[in-house]
Amino acid sequence: MIVVINGDLMLEGFDDFQLVINKRSSKGSKGSTNFLLDATNTIDCYLSQLSKSESTLSNSLFEFLKTVDKKKKIIVRLVTTINPENMELAKELARQFSVYHTDASGGDFCIIDGTLYFYDIENSIHKMARYHRQFLSKNLSFVKLQQALFENLLNHAIPARDKIKEVEHGIQPEYIKTMQDPSSILQLVSERIETAGFDIQALFATINSFYRAESDGIMDLLGAARSRGINVRVLIKIDDETMRDISKDMIKKKHDLINVNFIRQSLRSKITTFIIDQSFSLTVEEKDDNKDNFSEATGLATYSNSESTVFTDYSMFENLWIQAELERQNSIRQAYFKMFNGQKLKDEIYKRDWTKEEK
Repeated sequence: MIVVINGDLMLEGFDDFQLVINKRSSKGSKGSTNFLLDATNTIDCYLSQLSKSESTLSNSLFEFLKTVDKKKKIIVRLVTTINPENMELAKELARQFSVYHTDASGGDFCIIDGTLYFYDIENSIHKMARYHRQFLSKNLSFVKLQQALFENLLNHAIPARDKIKEVEHGIQPEYIKTMQDPSSILQLVSERIETAGFDIQALFATINSFYRAESDGIMDLLGAARSRGINVRVLIKIDDETMRDISKDMIKKKHDLINVNFIRQSLRSKITTFIIDQSFSLTVEEKDDNKDNFSEATGLATYSNSESTVFTDYSMFENLWIQAELERQNSIRQAYFKMFNGQKLKDEIYKRDWTKEEK
């Protein structure tokens, strides 16, 4: 069956196989987006290239990302080819979906809930004629075959994060550099936070370094990063519980989504650390922690994309984060102990006569 459609695509009365020809308009490819929004459990896609151009399956996926109801918890798996040109688009999708890289090439297709398969048919003739064609099928045997092909493709792909790291290292060789100018250090921190693709870890080795970060707008940048889907974790060194309460209230008022933890364990040095996407780290020495001004308090900064350096900084942060979690859980246990300590609790015995029938 061949269907020419100028409006919305509908699934009602759908035959096992259809070729859908959608006339392009200024509104773009609305049909693909509707199909994606009909998903209830899973979406598996292969895209030969990532693009936000109108009338492409790739653009439909980005539109789906903006409009999907997060409460549905739909599992989306995407296999595509990641390169320097589309790396930022890959990061955007990878924040919400499971994205993988492959060197294989082919046409764009999606499988929805394991029951609907659709394939984008594009060629120069139809592009010039402003037509968008899709092949669709609800034939279960055919869809299962395509699902098996997708799983095979997925098994030979690598996680997007690994490929992105590889591409970034290919663009720029490993380095370890130092910087002393406070304004340049602050600018570098801001730029790295704003361009983060997946996650950010920030360690403030003193409470004053956290207050300076708040006044210099770094916490606002971390909050903005969390709002666009970046996983942000902040670890703050404190000396007493009062500091914990003040810091927590300050962050919750403005950046409730940031994951914050506190540690009382003494640190070997007063160094503020930022780790971006587990591929870049920046450490800032505190020259004079008593100063309120960032310029006067900041000493030497070291930044690097070296795998060994970043791994060392990241491992340190993870170990401290685990320690902070243990301290937090211990505090909770102590609070419960104090709550019930000294109270006289009596045993109560409940009896029921099982011989009586319920009326």
